[in-house]
Amino acid sequence: MRDVLIALSLLLPLLASAAPAPYYQWQSKADGTVICRQTSPGHGWELLNGQPFRDLNCTMPAARIERPSVVPGFHPQPGR
Repeated sequence: MRDVLIALSLLLPLLASAAPAPYYQWQSKADGTVICRQTSPGHGWELLNGQPFRDLNCTMPAARIERPSVVPGFHPQPGR
């Protein structure tokens, strides 16, 4: 049981990596107005092109972020 708790405590920070939600352009079905929001404004709106943005004006496209595959400073102990 102790080993499970130790493994869980080591893996939990990896699951807690959070990032802000991307913004998308939404177009009104009624008059064609385009707005920039993170989530759908309601039933009368549709997603314009599906491209994510990282700012609330939808001017900076969201780029893929390369994350390191290993944790710096972590050295697994053999046999454990």
